[in-house]
Amino acid sequence: MRKKIVSALLCAAMAVSMLAGCGGNSGDSKGGSADGGNESGAASEEGGAGEDAGEGTEGDAGSEEGGSAASALPEMTTDEITLTYMNFDNEVLTKHLAEKFTEKYPNIKVEIIYVPAGDEYNDTLLNLVNTGKTPDCFMILGNCDFALSNSLLGDMTEYWENDPENDNILPSVNGAKLGYYGTDQKLSTPMKFFPDAIYADMAVFEKLNVAMPPTNWTWDQMIQAFKDVTSPDEGIYGFNQFHSIVTYYPVAADPNCIGEFGWNGKEFDLTNWAVGVNALGDLMKGKYRAPINDDNGEITAWLGANEWAGFSGKIGFQIDAFWTYLNLFDTDEYRAKGIEFVPYATPSVEGTNAKYKFGVLDFGGISSGTEYPREAYELLKFMGWGLDGWKEKMEAYKTLTDPAVDDTPIWKQSMPAPLTMDEAIWTDYQTSFFPSLKKAEKDEKDEKYGQYFDDYFDQVKQGVIPFGDCQIPGFAGFVGADGPYAGVEDSVFGGEKNASDWVAELTEKANEYNRQAMESAGLTPAQ
Repeated sequence: MRKKIVSALLCAAMAVSMLAGCGGNSGDSKGGSADGGNESGAASEEGGAGEDAGEGTEGDAGSEEGGSAASALPEMTTDEITLTYMNFDNEVLTKHLAEKFTEKYPNIKVEIIYVPAGDEYNDTLLNLVNTGKTPDCFMILGNCDFALSNSLLGDMTEYWENDPENDNILPSVNGAKLGYYGTDQKLSTPMKFFPDAIYADMAVFEKLNVAMPPTNWTWDQMIQAFKDVTSPDEGIYGFNQFHSIVTYYPVAADPNCIGEFGWNGKEFDLTNWAVGVNALGDLMKGKYRAPINDDNGEITAWLGANEWAGFSGKIGFQIDAFWTYLNLFDTDEYRAKGIEFVPYATPSVEGTNAKYKFGVLDFGGISSGTEYPREAYELLKFMGWGLDGWKEKMEAYKTLTDPAVDDTPIWKQSMPAPLTMDEAIWTDYQTSFFPSLKKAEKDEKDEKYGQYFDDYFDQVKQGVIPFGDCQIPGFAGFVGADGPYAGVEDSVFGGEKNASDWVAELTEKANEYNRQAMESAGLTPAQ
């Protein structure tokens, strides 16, 4: 299945600036990570992208300047030093931030090592390590096992847990102890935050005379909405998927679940995973899900050509990544077709008190070999979650373009949502780049779509849980092509086996893969 081509230049920009993208043969999750997750392969084949200790509270806590907020931390060096930051983010943005960091700390020069997200990134990182040129801090591409098994990550627990600014960040970072990998050591942390979205096409709902579901919907309301906007007579399917409800369900059903497949931070329980698989299987049997490939001519028969369903105007919902709105849905080409996608947050199962949503998080860490761990931590924070860094990012997103990509504004390429919970940043972010009723002067788009976006952001700020491969040691191997999960979903969808029949065996194997990966990396499980 191929996406509609936006432009070769925009496609190239997305490919180097994001980890996952819509389209491709993304139909079935195959363990979430195989559906996109935190993997490389940023854009689709041709159409661009579209993949509580210290629990933060929305407000002004932590909104002091970085220097005073970091007063509980060891002093920064006054020596003239150089720090290197390796990343696959956005080259224009990170170079701009490097200059701003040096303005704040004139004795520290920052060198940016930019490598596009792809096969060369990890190879380049390892080559730098092997030649004695290890970057002081870096982003982690793909599954966490690469960085852990090669002992690349330095322990930043002392800095993280004594930095008051970290009390006012996305709640799931501390609540789910992201970057601890099941240990007592903070070895990495989210650098970019992309909440998933279940986009509803308002035009399809209007055409079918179906009421839009409430924005605070539950799991059952989502499933019912898929069915309500399926109309065989009109050639309309309820939903198309990039990411899968198989991935969503365990987090939606259990407040103690902080990862794919029922991961609670110490072990797996695939009981809720089975419910999610069976739910998707039932929707597929009922023909509520759009065809996902054209192997037997289904898409061509439906659309008249092998095109991406998200561009057809014939689906009620597109389950997709955050950046899809900026890169595709909020473009003249889509609006000219009458497509009016608005985002819904991934729902929770009613009565469970599940608080987290799902999305893509890109992680980063300080190097285990850096000579300046304190300073490297501060640079990493400035590039990722820190308030001072986000103040500079907001200005950059409003003003900077990428000359290498036809001067495309950088916010249109890979802009994440803020990791800081600072209220002023969030208000500026929502009103500057999205429809919102919070604007002093509202236009037609704000009035029509603003409530959906405002409610969506209010919900995803509860905290987002990432794909398993970037936070659970051993998960990538478990769901990989040679792992025990391979072919499991197909066996359920093909009617050979009920998902519940797999629970005991897969739970045991998932936990075994995790234990082996922890031992291989020399990690000690938290007590």
